[in-house]
Amino acid sequence: MRRLIKKRQILVFVCLIFLGFLICPVLAAEDSPNETLKSLEDVAGQAGLKTETRLPVLVGKIAEKALQLIGLIMVVLLISGGFMWMTSGGSEEKVKKAKDLMGAAVIGLVIIILAYAIAHFVIVKLSEVTDIKPPDQ
Repeated sequence: MRRLIKKRQILVFVCLIFLGFLICPVLAAEDSPNETLKSLEDVAGQAGLKTETRLPVLVGKIAEKALQLIGLIMVVLLISGGFMWMTSGGSEEKVKKAKDLMGAAVIGLVIIILAYAIAHFVIVKLSEVTDIKPPDQ
């Protein structure tokens, strides 16, 4: 029981460190030494980038981030399943549980990839039929 609590504490610690790395760029951008830069749009404008965002581009970026998050979750599930398998100590029920977790992670990943592929195919075909070009990435 005590080993399980330590493992969970280590996992929570690693997750918090990972989230800290995700937050660091946001915190760094907040304290800009140049007071004239009020927003990211100002920075983009000064860099010569387009600041207008169309709805399809925004939806595409959100979908991209969601797919990245799902991929990260799948990797974590695969690693935790492998860790469970390696630490099972020969217990058949723990090995079965680990295999089931890893199998579910792989099946979930395949479903997500197929859903993305189908959606991309449909969008490309619809853009060909309607003569509307998909947004630039």
